Amino acid sequence: MLNKNPYNLCVAPMMGHTDIHFRYFLRLISKHAMLYSEMVAVNAILHNKTSRYNKLEHNLDNPVGFQLGGDDPRKLSECAKIIESYGYDEINLNIGCPSKRAQSGNFGACLFSQPEIVAKCVEEISKNTVLPITVKTRLGIDNLNNVKYLKDFINIVSSKGVEVFHLHARIALLKKGINPKHNRSIPEINYERVYEVKRAYPDIKIILNGEINDPNIAVKHLQYVDGVMLGRVVCNNPFILNEIDILINSEQQKNRNEILEKYFSYINANYCKDMKITDFTKHLACLFKGYIGSKHTRAYMCHELNYEKEPLKKLEKLLFKEDLWKDGQGLYSKVV
Repeated sequence: MLNKNPYNLCVAPMMGHTDIHFRYFLRLISKHAMLYSEMVAVNAILHNKTSRYNKLEHNLDNPVGFQLGGDDPRKLSECAKIIESYGYDEINLNIGCPSKRAQSGNFGACLFSQPEIVAKCVEEISKNTVLPITVKTRLGIDNLNNVKYLKDFINIVSSKGVEVFHLHARIALLKKGINPKHNRSIPEINYERVYEVKRAYPDIKIILNGEINDPNIAVKHLQYVDGVMLGRVVCNNPFILNEIDILINSEQQKNRNEILEKYFSYINANYCKDMKITDFTKHLACLFKGYIGSKHTRAYMCHELNYEKEPLKKLEKLLFKEDLWKDGQGLYSKVV
């Protein structure tokens, strides 16, 4: 790994976002950040029948962890062996997803109430891989909302060798009518409980996740925990990783134009006609928000490029040749 402590800056696993292409783009911005795949359920790995898109594949994005969802120790162990063969640095268990699909499959946040099963899963996985096993969880669920239970959960699971816990600093509400989107904003965030857990477990790495949207605030959290994990803010502003790297890893400011040129070269080398080019370019749409012509550009990045006869040429024009947006100093001219 490039970074002696990759956990001080992490990007959360996010469905529909942290795919192979976005991780490659983020790695161009930060060589330090610990990246994660989208969550993949065990059956999707063991019974993958599609050759169009393999979520196990990755490209020059280490250090990177693969996030698994499941509650069957044997299946998880089989998946671990496969994941290791693809060159990942870590296996992360999802004990935080509150979706109905996760609940119906008895994985994600509902496993927070079953720490013995989580511990058994860790034990079986460790028999089939040398990769470190980490856990991403909420602070609680529904009525299991107290620091004592959280500590009991950590005691049981860490006894099987887990040394890193990513704590989303709020509980998950699994009640009917509360969807995953609402579970990202309610109930209120509770950073102090995460700090308390870290004080109780000085030898375990505790990574704080949840509503970290400012580089200076991220640095302040690092006074109390071992690392910070950013989520949706990275989708809206990928270059926040560079801002934090400057503060905590003594990195230099990245040139956005150079990053775009490298990512365009990546698209040029990997895109073929049986793919959707927007699988690559949707991750760029956020960069143009608030700039002159951004609505037009973002529509192309997310949808319309798929209908171009020569999408790479159109993309190159959008990124580098349309003077309507360029100001000669920054990437694009900001709308005033």
